[in-house]
Amino acid sequence: MQLVDRFNIWLGRQVAWLYLGAVAITFYEVLARYIFNAPTTWAFEITIFLCATGYLLSGPSVTAQDQHIAITSIVEIVGARLRWWMRLFSLLVGILAMAGLIYASWRSGVHAFLIWERTGGAFNAPTPALIKPMITLAAALVVLQLFAQLARHLRRF
Repeated sequence: MQLVDRFNIWLGRQVAWLYLGAVAITFYEVLARYIFNAPTTWAFEITIFLCATGYLLSGPSVTAQDQHIAITSIVEIVGARLRWWMRLFSLLVGILAMAGLIYASWRSGVHAFLIWERTGGAFNAPTPALIKPMITLAAALVVLQLFAQLARHLRRF
């Protein structure tokens, strides 16, 4: 379980750098477009790819650290026993939701990768061929993390 935690937190820290890359590319595009009147065909699509990758692969890290946005007003007013059951319910719903996402995204992701699907834009990057399978991968990592948290939670019973 700690291996899953450590890997997901490590992955989240690594993909955070992608946002810095997106900022640098956007800065370059602004300079190229408005200062040198020479816009790029690639900056927008690469920035979208970097941000999408960062978003998807940071999900397992956020889950590992329990940093998702949550409305806890009800959880904080109930007793410890009911809070335990509410947490169990939320973990099970999360596992089912991510399992559904894996099921729904698997076929599309494999297909996009096999045909090397492209955006069709000016740069025509293979972003869909990479992002669609990444949805399945990210959901699988979240499911592993949720199972690790479920095991820890059940031990506290």
